[in-house]
Amino acid sequence: MTKKKNKPLLKRIRIDAAYLAILAVIGVFRILPRRAALALGSFLGRVAPYLARHELRLAREHLTIAFGGEKDNGEISRLARETFRYLALNFVDTIRLRRMSGKDIISVSIPHNMDRFTHALEQGQGVIGLTSHAGCWELLGAYLAASGFPVAAIARRLYDPRLEDILLDTRRHFGMFNISRGYDTREIIRVLKKGYLLGILIDQDTKVKGEFVDFFGRPAHTATAAAQLSLRYGSPILPIMTWRDENHMHHIWIGEPVEIEPSDDNERDIAELTARCSKATEDFIREHPEQWVWFHRRWKTNRSK
Repeated sequence: MTKKKNKPLLKRIRIDAAYLAILAVIGVFRILPRRAALALGSFLGRVAPYLARHELRLAREHLTIAFGGEKDNGEISRLARETFRYLALNFVDTIRLRRMSGKDIISVSIPHNMDRFTHALEQGQGVIGLTSHAGCWELLGAYLAASGFPVAAIARRLYDPRLEDILLDTRRHFGMFNISRGYDTREIIRVLKKGYLLGILIDQDTKVKGEFVDFFGRPAHTATAAAQLSLRYGSPILPIMTWRDENHMHHIWIGEPVEIEPSDDNERDIAELTARCSKATEDFIREHPEQWVWFHRRWKTNRSK
């Protein structure tokens, strides 16, 4: 009985310790000037692969699945290590967002094809922003909100509400509206009808309604939310993604709309549109492979489950 009582206590202690450690890290990176913070982040990102051996092995494994026929082992190993460096750099910029103004965000961002975005918004049905866990995705939303666009994002709740409050505070700082995945379904419909950009990420294997579609040549369980919303409410799907260059500028890239000609078979349409969304995401990641989270188990779920 004593051991059972101790388990929740030990878990609480671990969560509190992690929270305090994260607060300390946030404090350090927010105090430092951006150049110094990024230099420290780059150093930590180079060290991380030697400490996170399991994640490094997963990154190599998944990069081999995606590029095994195109890149040799040396290049795959290099990309796996670079994944950690870019993630560290983007983590630094993410936690520093709260101390930045809208002008600061715009000054470190380079937009591409923004006319596609404004044209989609002008249709009056809202826009489904198809994005990915590549580059500094939190800065992406902050940039669009700071540029005067109405932005909402769907995000899963974090295990520690205190960490979630930190994230939401940053988003609110730039005027973004947050929707908790699985809790605020009516808000999704409301923001689209009000003409918002609704950011959706479909590039991870999560416990949501999905279809198995191709991703780097292998079936991957992929969320169908973007396709379902687009087909039901007429909101265009627009790839909106970001990557970092070597000068630490963030490129905001707007792709061509992802669309199909609807048929009488709604389920088939959802699957086809989801597959095209997955292809658009893959195409972007292929252009910037070092900036995606390759240690995520993208092909975790199989068809038998």
